[in-house]
Amino acid sequence: MKPIRYLAVVAVLVNSLSVLTAQDFGEQLKQMVRVNAERYAAPLLNGWGVALNSGLYHTADVHSILGFDVHIKLTGALIQEADKKYQFETPPTIGPYTRTTDYPATVEANSVVGSKSKTPVYLNDGVTPTGFEIPGGLDIPTTPLIVPQVSIGLPFGFEVMGRFFPTAKIGDVGKVNLLGFGLRHDIDQYIPLLPLDVAVHFFTQKLNYEDASGAKLLEASGTAYGVEVSKHLLLLTVYAGFQLESSSVKVGPYSVSGTGGTVEFTHDGNTKSRLLLGARVSLLVLNIHADYNLGTTNAFALGVGISFR
Repeated sequence: MKPIRYLAVVAVLVNSLSVLTAQDFGEQLKQMVRVNAERYAAPLLNGWGVALNSGLYHTADVHSILGFDVHIKLTGALIQEADKKYQFETPPTIGPYTRTTDYPATVEANSVVGSKSKTPVYLNDGVTPTGFEIPGGLDIPTTPLIVPQVSIGLPFGFEVMGRFFPTAKIGDVGKVNLLGFGLRHDIDQYIPLLPLDVAVHFFTQKLNYEDASGAKLLEASGTAYGVEVSKHLLLLTVYAGFQLESSSVKVGPYSVSGTGGTVEFTHDGNTKSRLLLGARVSLLVLNIHADYNLGTTNAFALGVGISFR
């Protein structure tokens, strides 16, 4: 099982590329109350939910008994222009000024995936600054997530799937862990002479992130079930699928700067279903695959690994 342990370690290290953003993300959250924090973070939380439910398969050909594959998956949601802004609810007072009377009740600001620039709040004349600035975003084009995945064939056309890496400290950013499992079942075995492979799947998983102080900042979960078809042509396999899904991200509790209070909220993902189309290239035991996903939030999945059918 050394290759599995090695790939899990690699996944944790590479995952730091996305988790690094969480350090700044956590600092930004601490400057906002619940309503603004959820609006600010929504595009990133939607993206992570979609990313969790991506890359679950790369063929509808279920493994034979004890056949297996080990893959590293890079998944992510694509940021749209509309995701980069949100409406910030201004505080009741800013110094000597009063909301609505002196300055707007809401101001368009950069979300967590938008520009890094802070947004100043001006008086109603649109020229005089109040001295209050809204934090900027992280300016990211996607919400990447990298995970290891293992699949093993079972009797009667079943296949068990798992995603896992143990709690690991990544530099001074914090700690992250992931646990997920699922099942697939071969459907074309019941349909003689069908020229396509057909399977159904179910998968559930949970990802936790603690900041550098040990406080749990994020707890993300995803559940998905669907059907996939594929056709194998020499070295190429073309696959497609439809999936129903849900995701949820619990944020906090985290302390709010300057208030002495704490805030926590749960954000449910906006993507409930998706269609996907992908392709896999097989070179002996090496597999490379990619697919594009269409849903409320579009996504992608890339993968590389070894497979023994």
